[in-house]
Amino acid sequence: MSCELRRAAITIKVPAVELKHLPEAPLQLALAQVRFAPIYALEQPASVAEFQKLLGREYVAQEASAKGPGSSTWLFRDSRRGWTVSVTSTSLGLEAKTYVDFDDFVSELKQVLGYLESVCEPQTEVRLGVRYINRIEDERLQKRGIAFFVNEQLAGPVGADLGNELQHSLCELRFRERESWVTIRHGLIEPTSYLLDFDHFMEGERDFSPSDIVKRVNRFHGLIERLFAWAVSERYLRELKGGG
Repeated sequence: MSCELRRAAITIKVPAVELKHLPEAPLQLALAQVRFAPIYALEQPASVAEFQKLLGREYVAQEASAKGPGSSTWLFRDSRRGWTVSVTSTSLGLEAKTYVDFDDFVSELKQVLGYLESVCEPQTEVRLGVRYINRIEDERLQKRGIAFFVNEQLAGPVGADLGNELQHSLCELRFRERESWVTIRHGLIEPTSYLLDFDHFMEGERDFSPSDIVKRVNRFHGLIERLFAWAVSERYLRELKGGG
């Protein structure tokens, strides 16, 4: 099943929530990425080496990949935390497979953005995005049904009324959120695996400012957190909190 919903100039209304660390969270990947006007110095090993030095020993360089001239991706991984910094001539990203406190993640992002600024002084930001990919892996998806895990308003026509033998579904919802966009992709991607993918982003040129970027990342994360809490069922959220 595939569906798409687009709405213009609305503000998403979901209840405020403050989620502390969820021990059983189904998080697969958290990503914050900023894109900027091309900086060709970041195609030069000397500039990348200077950036690497500022990152410190915790981040170990991985083999660079290139899809063609002027498109190298430089990767640096902190294996202890499971975090990765990626940089190209037009983007910088920080991704994590897990973290305890979002403040730690966003603090690291601010520091890495500062390193980039000191090495090559980017002038123009063109896109900023925060994305959370969650994957609920549970045999009960077939035994108890999707609505056991997912808000019935979101599950909609794939809820209990059609039985528990659904094998695949995928839906994309896209909303305008003031000057930004929010995309929710969700569905059963395998009989016992449910995807909840939240992507909040904005496009358009603005001055490159690490402090402003961090403020917007905090705001984007706040909405995604509220959307996640709304998207899952109350009983499943209690499980994630360790309440059984």
